[in-house]
Amino acid sequence: MIDILLSTYNGTEFLEDQVSSLFSQNCKNWTLLVRDDGSTDETVATLGRLCSRSRTRLTADAENLGPCRSFERLLKQSSAPYCMFCDQDDVWLPDKIEKSLALMHEMERRWGNDTPILIHSDLQVVDRHLQPLAPSFWRHQGIEPERRETFNRLLVQNVVTGCTVMINAPLRQIALPFAAETLMHDWWLALTAAAFGRIGRLNEPTVLYRQHGGNEVGAKRWGPRLIWRRLNRWSSEVEEATGRTQRQAAAFNRRFGTQLTEDQREVLAFFTGAEHHHYLSNARGVLRHRLFKAGWLRTLGLIASL
Repeated sequence: MIDILLSTYNGTEFLEDQVSSLFSQNCKNWTLLVRDDGSTDETVATLGRLCSRSRTRLTADAENLGPCRSFERLLKQSSAPYCMFCDQDDVWLPDKIEKSLALMHEMERRWGNDTPILIHSDLQVVDRHLQPLAPSFWRHQGIEPERRETFNRLLVQNVVTGCTVMINAPLRQIALPFAAETLMHDWWLALTAAAFGRIGRLNEPTVLYRQHGGNEVGAKRWGPRLIWRRLNRWSSEVEEATGRTQRQAAAFNRRFGTQLTEDQREVLAFFTGAEHHHYLSNARGVLRHRLFKAGWLRTLGLIASL
């Protein structure tokens, strides 16, 4: 019923914890699809030892695609009704699949089996030894996802963490292939679900989100210290990040423009064309289209970088 998609890269240190947590799930109706992204350590050998069971399928090649494209390739290999995304260094809580699937079924009953649906959840932040650092990743980051799962707000900030995500086949079908400008697989899937379907949320952690210094995307605490560090290198980095986000939005518009609502096309037109407008016009546009990030400082940074 479910394909779990695991992309690995030089992750042998933590793989055993993660794979063990998959085989300890209450729900057993799944297959593990693994792709190694060109590891140079013992990851492939470790995977061969851990994933030798009948419900796993391992692909290892020398091509290093990065996490977004590696997960896309796994997603293209899947034909299951549901897919979940798995990072190599986390630990899944035993009822993660069970609770995600229950919410998925509830939403499909409400909105229809043909509706593209994405489910995501909170995470518990832990250190490399799985000792607690923060009980809620959302509170730790000041994200408030319940206010930021709409299409306009997802355009400017992603609040969906890939390792918590379950999607159904209709979402996979419409989202693939990812645009070349896609920043991360979870962001593209969240945008697609917000535009054409529904996003469901489990307001509890389902993953121990390990922080060890080598994460591709980590959990940096939002607060005065982080704000100060970011202010010191604010201008160029914020402008570059906003530019990448605008290019992703423009790619989404090229891909789906004719299928979007008038309001969705209008917000895309403003956001992707903001660089040609005056600062005050951009500020008014951000307010009008409610392109708010989590926290007023993040939103001010967005306005200043347009």
